[in-house]
Amino acid sequence: MKKIETVAKKSDKILKVLEKQCPFVTYSALTCALRQKDIIVNGVRIKENSPILEGDKITIYVPDNASKKDLFKIVYEDQNVIFIDKGKGIETCDGEFNVQTELIKQNKNVFAVHRLDRNTLGLVVFAKNIETQKELINQFKKGNVEKLYYAEVVGKTENHKMLHGYLVKNKEESQVKIFNNKILGGVEIYTEYQVLKSSGGTCLLSVKIKDGKTHQIRAHLAFNKIYIIGDGKYGKNEINSKYKAKTQHLKAYKIIFNIPQNSFLNYLNNLNIELDERF
Repeated sequence: MKKIETVAKKSDKILKVLEKQCPFVTYSALTCALRQKDIIVNGVRIKENSPILEGDKITIYVPDNASKKDLFKIVYEDQNVIFIDKGKGIETCDGEFNVQTELIKQNKNVFAVHRLDRNTLGLVVFAKNIETQKELINQFKKGNVEKLYYAEVVGKTENHKMLHGYLVKNKEESQVKIFNNKILGGVEIYTEYQVLKSSGGTCLLSVKIKDGKTHQIRAHLAFNKIYIIGDGKYGKNEINSKYKAKTQHLKAYKIIFNIPQNSFLNYLNNLNIELDERF
């Protein structure tokens, strides 16, 4: 058995707290520990998914094989970059459990260039040196990198559309809002989508963005009444329940580089790395 100790960072139900603070442990292992009274809060064993308070001390016992494995894999690597296929339940470079830290544990010195949300799947690029990190961030800012995503959605969609709007980020609520018109603090965004196929009331979209602001695709589609299945923040609960989806069906499946010839990274223009559409 493995012993894990943590302190609740916010008040919520015990499983919600543990799912957030112990992302390296499978959810089934957490629920099993609760049933078997292997979760201890402030010295008291509990068996119900009861609310706990910020600051409560938690001890949990789980089997040694309860850790999540294969949450990411390397799909391409050279002297400058590493391309990762990231799974759900792991951060890119933030939080207690993230891809960057796990790569460093494998003796791969990497530097973050961009991010995916914890439960968004797909391609993430890391730089292997500072010079590459600076150059890639520069190319992202110049709009010379396009990111393509699969999104499985419910809602009235046109076959192809370029959405335009303004995004305002609320850091305190970890959420963004979209507006049609220019607003103080708003960042102009463009989100382009193409319907790839539709079946049974759902559509599979290919979504293209350049800058990629926080939650841009999720929020911008929802603002236009196109809801990503499984999105608990911007989606619809009734849709998520219908399709039994706990996390958003969103996947970064391709990155296209249009880097100028005077850059030492222009060879990335020739890469053709593409993931399948499975969520």
